[in-house]
Amino acid sequence: MQNGMLVNGQPSGVPADAELRWNAIITDIRAHFDGEIWWAYPYTSGSLASAPPFINNVDGVYLLWDAPLSQTNPTNKETMLLEATRLLDEEILPYKTSTGKKIILGLAVPSATGAEAACIPNSLNGCLDWRALNRPQEDIPAVQINLQAQTDVYETMLNAINTRNWVNGMISRGYYPPALLQDKSASVHGKPAADLLWYWYPRLLGRE
Repeated sequence: MQNGMLVNGQPSGVPADAELRWNAIITDIRAHFDGEIWWAYPYTSGSLASAPPFINNVDGVYLLWDAPLSQTNPTNKETMLLEATRLLDEEILPYKTSTGKKIILGLAVPSATGAEAACIPNSLNGCLDWRALNRPQEDIPAVQINLQAQTDVYETMLNAINTRNWVNGMISRGYYPPALLQDKSASVHGKPAADLLWYWYPRLLGRE
């Protein structure tokens, strides 16, 4: 976006008329496509304040959830739930209300220590990109596998979303179809988090 920054701290160099360009692109897409248009937007606490205005011209917002639920060790699921509900009620609901857009949350939760804080520590006292733990990337020995951390984040978010029917959906990102995994990646395939999602799926849809 305009005045944005790259991950290395350098200016993104987005042109001054980016807003006009995106509006023109959306208008052109609608002239050829009669389905819904969604915009994917990274979400962490406070990030919606800088969401680009042209989002008003799409049908829904796919929020790529990257917000910490806990900064303590060991973590406390009650505290995590309080933070999840706070973010949903104080940040995401007002944004949905003001824009009138549908909201879907996309969770990419590594099964590694630090997942609850949305920060898997790297060697530079920063945080790893969650994709660095996905196949076919090489294993990072310094990262500790933690299947329970992944499960706890999903359990927290599912409990929070379950009582908020204004959330239009949730997607588990990073799924790896070829094989069952017991690794540090965000894929839930073969992990306890998959059983949790299996349990919750019909209940979120009101089938049980």
